[in-house]
Amino acid sequence: MSIKTILVPLDGGKTSLDVLDTALVVAKRFNAHIAALHISESALTSSTYANISSNLKESILREERQSQDNVAREIRNHVESFAKRRRITFSDNPAVSDKVSVSFSHEHGDVNDVLVRWARYHDTAAVCRPQTTPGRLRIGKVGSSVESLMMESGKPILMVPPNWVVKKAQHAVIAWNDSLEASKALSMTLPWLLQMKKVTIVVAKSRIEGGEKVRTQLAWHGIDAQVQVLNRRGQSAGKRLLKICKNIEADFLVMGAFSHSRVKQRLFGGVTDYVLENANILTVMVH
Repeated sequence: MSIKTILVPLDGGKTSLDVLDTALVVAKRFNAHIAALHISESALTSSTYANISSNLKESILREERQSQDNVAREIRNHVESFAKRRRITFSDNPAVSDKVSVSFSHEHGDVNDVLVRWARYHDTAAVCRPQTTPGRLRIGKVGSSVESLMMESGKPILMVPPNWVVKKAQHAVIAWNDSLEASKALSMTLPWLLQMKKVTIVVAKSRIEGGEKVRTQLAWHGIDAQVQVLNRRGQSAGKRLLKICKNIEADFLVMGAFSHSRVKQRLFGGVTDYVLENANILTVMVH
């Protein structure tokens, strides 16, 4: 079991480009390939063309496509420079021997649809943790698509905090709540957990038995984990979880995403939303 391909969607912003360095840390652990992807989505709608001639419509589309291709070319140049600086192979082809490599692809289409489709072709996807405006709008095309990526790709999503100082994660926290999503997250992140120096399972008091069973399961894989109880102390579960991660100096969080009804999450908040908006450590979520 290993991680061999890492999808990194790039929207051209500095935060998404910075994710490449974090993906490289993961890639070096597993001699994996980084698949950088840029998606161009049209800003024009059918109403734009309602009262214009077909010739003008074609001209507008042509200019938009040319502009998008120019942006993609700039991002490709950045990826190629990244490969050169980091002394890794820039190639679309699987390596004949174990070595780190990176490629770049450009597609036109709906960001959500293309991103989810591409994520299904890879072992994991690495994105910058969504940043929000005061009105809770997620910044950037990739940022606004993170929930779709988690809900529909079927793959673990690695989220990198904004302004993350790139380093090799050593201490993982598993947020365990006996849910299907937590179980999937545990199974999908075993390659990461096997390389950690320390693993802590965080559970609510009512889930201690489940936490101990997870500890036993990890022991079969040679992972000596510890169990810690999440005492909310009047705080939300999400806030307390991140506080524990900080107190024990964890730098990697594993959790199931949206364990409850998505509608309920929207109405009453939830651990997933809180972590999505506030986590300052590498976080892997699985739905």
